[in-house]
Amino acid sequence: MTLDGPAPARLYQQVFRHWRDAIASGRLPAGARLPAVRELAARHNVSLTTARRVVEELHAGGWIETRPRLGLFVAQPRQPGYPSPAGQPAPVSIATLALRLFEALRDPAIAPFGSPFIDPAWLDIAGVNDHLRRAVRKFSPARGLTDLPPGHDALRQQIVRRALHHGFRLQQDELLITCGAMEALNLALKSVARPGAVVAVESPAFYGMLYAIEANGMQALEIRTDPRTGLDVDDLAQALGRHRIAACMLMPSLQNPLGAIMPAAARARLLALAGEHDFAIIEDDAYRELLPPGGSPPPLKHHDSDGRVLYCGTFAKAFSPAPRIGWLAAGRHTETALLHKLMNTLSTSIPNQMAVASYLRDSRPDRRLARLRDTLASNRARLADTVRRHFPAGSEVNTPAGGFFLWVTLPLGCDTLAHYPKALAAGVSFVPGALFSPSGRFGHCLRLNAGFALDEPVLARLAEVGRQLQAG
Repeated sequence: MTLDGPAPARLYQQVFRHWRDAIASGRLPAGARLPAVRELAARHNVSLTTARRVVEELHAGGWIETRPRLGLFVAQPRQPGYPSPAGQPAPVSIATLALRLFEALRDPAIAPFGSPFIDPAWLDIAGVNDHLRRAVRKFSPARGLTDLPPGHDALRQQIVRRALHHGFRLQQDELLITCGAMEALNLALKSVARPGAVVAVESPAFYGMLYAIEANGMQALEIRTDPRTGLDVDDLAQALGRHRIAACMLMPSLQNPLGAIMPAAARARLLALAGEHDFAIIEDDAYRELLPPGGSPPPLKHHDSDGRVLYCGTFAKAFSPAPRIGWLAAGRHTETALLHKLMNTLSTSIPNQMAVASYLRDSRPDRRLARLRDTLASNRARLADTVRRHFPAGSEVNTPAGGFFLWVTLPLGCDTLAHYPKALAAGVSFVPGALFSPSGRFGHCLRLNAGFALDEPVLARLAEVGRQLQAG
């Protein structure tokens, strides 16, 4: 079998990363002047259209700014408008709030800026459904035994193959097929920590992680997280001097909700800290397929030499949510995770596993994924522009290099949770920042979804919400 190599980066992505990395590394300091669009095109031997897109992406991500009549300059590093974490572990209580907010997602009249999903019309629902129908016809009672956990061998092989396509390694004998990524996170957490244990999390953190901590009776310790570079390893190192941490849960690539991408050096230091202080790392890589080729370092799992990283993934964000297929590569905790799986849900739907395996084998999805990533990039830029033009002065929008979420920081004093009912009345949902922190530190922030059709009437509704926020 011939294995695919990493997908090549598109030309604009190569040029974009050249300038982004120069800024992120400090080789181009804040205030440094960048070449104009025509000069950029000539320097890299690309078209004006490509050069303009590079500038748009750098601007949307907050890397550069335009000064009228002067040109393009490296922007000052963003200073998130919220206080540092308290530094003490705390119980989590977000379940009731999450249920209340998700009720709005069922109403088709509400623009789903608060949704955690991409518009199904943009995914290959029909293709996956075709494989589901075939799998149901092929299913036999014998499969009910041979494909019990750890799961359908052909699917586990395809997950390993897909990882190699993205330039990193997974071991098939570590892979456990789960009922979506959330079960993978819960199994990982149960495998490494007991009730009452302290779990380090990003701040802000994906609310699914917070709920897993809540449901398992553990405590969350918030670690400062940068909108560009992710979890602050220095802050974690200081916390390790004060607390016994059982695990660190994080999203190093396209962190939800910030969209941050953790640099390779920070990932290496985190792995070293985990070895030194003997804690597990639970890595959620749910958005890997939505990253541009070469847009992120390999997962932490790729460099895991002693099996302490528990790696969680899913295809639901890029292909179809219908089969509810996720996976966990549990390292040294594989046997414990397998036992929890058997005692929890016994088995992930076997026809669904068969369908995803044959879909990955036969569909060759990368051309469609490239179109999807381009569409999402355009939507992120349009959505960020709407926020900048219509939200209160001083608002900041963090636009990531991939995925479909934007994180908006409003001026201190704004209360996005209190404003939520007004937004619903205007036909708009969003996710208030309070849902991303057990201590409620992000009450003046919100997350927006760019993964659906942003026609002018929909953007006009969001603009109206921005005006309401300005009016208080």
